Amino acid sequence: MKEFARILLLGGQSIAREQAKLDAKADRLLTIDEAAKLLSVSKMALYRWDKSGYLKKIEIGGKRRYRLSDIEKRVGCKLNPESNVSK
Repeated sequence: MKEFARILLLGGQSIAREQAKLDAKADRLLTIDEAAKLLSVSKMALYRWDKSGYLKKIEIGGKRRYRLSDIEKRVGCKLNPESNVSK
């Protein structure tokens, strides 16, 4: 019984770690340069989209950031910024 409980706990911890990774990716914030490159648009387009409400920015310490999850909603699919954007 102890072994069964240990296996269940380890499995649950593994699932929790994977879910945390997915949640962190969804909440990742991109710089304006990263977002523009990922979407293949100019920074000016991002400014206009923010002003029109199409894609809202987040300001952190006076710097513009865009949620990856918001960009994915606009595009309609999951994106992998690591393949298009250098860190």
